Amino acid sequence: MTQTNQNIFEELGFSAEESENLRVRSDLMISLRKLIRSNQWSLEEAALQLKTTIDCVEGLLGGDIDRFQVELLITMLTHAGMKVRVEVVAA
Repeated sequence: MTQTNQNIFEELGFSAEESENLRVRSDLMISLRKLIRSNQWSLEEAALQLKTTIDCVEGLLGGDIDRFQVELLITMLTHAGMKVRVEVVAA
């Protein structure tokens, strides 16, 4: 068995900087998807709660990571009443 990095994006060949950005966006997207599912929101309700469009929610649920920047994901989480914490650790 080979040991893998904790960041799958780095293993896929992305630079360290880009892979870290993708990891953060992925974590935020997962949090939003869990929030939508745990509240059993319809697409319309999720769009209303997150103050975005149904198309945006569909992209979020579909994992379209290229559509979402960190700032937008944090904004949507904040609209839903969530707080976001950032933790910086040595590599």
